Amino acid sequence: RQTSSANPLEISDPVVGYVHDFSTNKEKKVLRAGLRRSGRYKDLIQRILSEEGVPQELIYLAQAESGFLPRAVSYKKAVGMWQFIADTATSYNLAHTATLDERFDPEKGTRAAAKLLKDLYARYGDWYLAMAAYNCGAGAVDRAVERTGYADYWELLKRHALPKETANYVPIIVAMTIMAKNPADYGLENVDSDPALEYDTIRLTADTNLNLIADATLQPVSVIRDLNPSLLHMLAPVGFEMHVPKGTAQTAQAALETVPAENRQAWRL
Repeated sequence: RQTSSANPLEISDPVVGYVHDFSTNKEKKVLRAGLRRSGRYKDLIQRILSEEGVPQELIYLAQAESGFLPRAVSYKKAVGMWQFIADTATSYNLAHTATLDERFDPEKGTRAAAKLLKDLYARYGDWYLAMAAYNCGAGAVDRAVERTGYADYWELLKRHALPKETANYVPIIVAMTIMAKNPADYGLENVDSDPALEYDTIRLTADTNLNLIADATLQPVSVIRDLNPSLLHMLAPVGFEMHVPKGTAQTAQAALETVPAENRQAWRL
């Protein structure tokens, strides 16, 4: 009751059950790892959620979906931190080609997820149903509501009208939200968050090998790949908005310009 949250925090039996589960050693370790990793993306996610006008607490969908892992891939072929399938990604302007997949991009993926959640809330007027539809699709929620006559998540849960995964999904997110917002009550107060991810962006004027960009920024190629998880191969296409370490954009751009455009696929500095 005392926890401030734009997203309702209802203490149902399933939520209490997951609070208990996440308090056990094994599950708490997974939760802590995700919360620690969230430090890299928290500022970015909170900024985008604010810009799109959706509750900040929806950041915990990323914890439930992927544990804040940008390169996560599910057995259903949903990918990225926000676990988009191909059709939904296309609907929300996330490109996925042979060379790049923007579902893996934390910034673009977060923007698409926020827009999708906002659209689902506009459809149902309820954040619990919006989260459920994010998990199983609006069609499944629509059919459950039509079949039972209840546009209420907990009623749908009682009547076993939702897929099993979705029946667990919302209580998991609510439990995570409660625990993360009250860390001292759940032994989470000493989680050391990873430092926030910071980068500059340059637009490539030619197809460019990542090794060349690493040379231009004086960084290992692994750093460049971590900053650009949407790239599927070592070649970034012309026009790509390349993330480079903070403070290196100007010198990197100048260094790349010393290499003829037709040679940036193979030359090194």
